[in-house]
Amino acid sequence: MNSRLIDIAQIVAVSEVNGPGKRAVIWVQGCHKRCPGCWNQDYLKFGSVWQLTAQELFQTVKQMTANFRDVEGITFSGGEPFDQAEALEDAAVLFKENNLTVMSYSGYTLEEIQQNNKVQSKLLAALDILVDGEYVKELHCDRLWRSSLNQKVHFLSDHYKSFEDLINADVREFEVVLSANETRVTGFPSADLIRRI
Repeated sequence: MNSRLIDIAQIVAVSEVNGPGKRAVIWVQGCHKRCPGCWNQDYLKFGSVWQLTAQELFQTVKQMTANFRDVEGITFSGGEPFDQAEALEDAAVLFKENNLTVMSYSGYTLEEIQQNNKVQSKLLAALDILVDGEYVKELHCDRLWRSSLNQKVHFLSDHYKSFEDLINADVREFEVVLSANETRVTGFPSADLIRRI
């Protein structure tokens, strides 16, 4: 376990639209890919005022989720999780040791991750689900956990195999979380709805 810092953009304690079941969602800050039409433009630049080690991230999510009683798993998003693969792999191992499933989004394809380097492959090995591929505006869709037809859902463990028959259904899922300080939208709402909010 190393002490590398993870640049954090945002954490949502409980979401039901960023993977199966109730999940804590961790958006990392920073992405090398810069896909045209990226949904999270604010998360592209590297460097965050919120930086945590894997152990600190684990403890933060544990506290936010009542010792993980509120969730069955963790989802990494971004930004680009695989650009911070080493520290996120450490975090993924900690989460899995506490009986949580781990899922990640990535603009890289499964094949690119497998070929890139051993560090990214280690994070991949710690996942139950990978949703891969860049967002392509011209291929926009409303599929479960995806917003672009080129993106694929890879079930890397047997934990969620029951979802395989559901992943090509047309579903537009999103959540709106209101608090005293902000309105937070997660999932895949339409651009028109975002403007209205």
